[in-house]
Amino acid sequence: MKNLYLRSMLAAACAATLAACGGSGGNLYLQVQVFGLAKDGLILQNDGERLPVTAGLSTAVFTKLVKNDDRYDITIAQQPKGAVCTIINGVGKASSYSVSTAQVNCKTNTYLLRGTVTGLSADGLRLVMGSNGTTLLAGATAYEFSVDDGAAYGISILAQPTGLKCRFQGSSSADGSDTVGTMGSAATTAATLDCTPQ
Repeated sequence: MKNLYLRSMLAAACAATLAACGGSGGNLYLQVQVFGLAKDGLILQNDGERLPVTAGLSTAVFTKLVKNDDRYDITIAQQPKGAVCTIINGVGKASSYSVSTAQVNCKTNTYLLRGTVTGLSADGLRLVMGSNGTTLLAGATAYEFSVDDGAAYGISILAQPTGLKCRFQGSSSADGSDTVGTMGSAATTAATLDCTPQ
């Protein structure tokens, strides 16, 4: 009788252990690693659950738990505004305590920022925007940079052309040597750069 009681207790303990390990009922977290998400609006989906993911997050976790051996199929229900995301390893089978093989890679859209140049009759004009720069030769009538959607930008004159003084129209600096703005969701026009003899 005592032996039978011990067997019953052991069986109950084993059943509880199996349930805790995914033997019955969902108890596995389905999570996704997120890279490069700088824009809001991304929504992931799996088994009817929609999961909004805010900009800057590196990990997103579905609230609906999955069971061991459950199949999952993570898709993008909505792309973030001004960016494109893709999924790697979004389809699979749950087989660990935390299912985390899925990965979302996002890239913010970039557009051309173009400005007009007038009066550039000599070489040597150098414009910079962060770590990017461009040198304009005599006769150039435009400049351009690639900028991320919605990003703040600042363009500065690093070097003036020989014998000329160039200034950005509408510049807030006293010498007109820089211009700032915010990139739109399409090609955007920047400040005109006027060059005159010194």
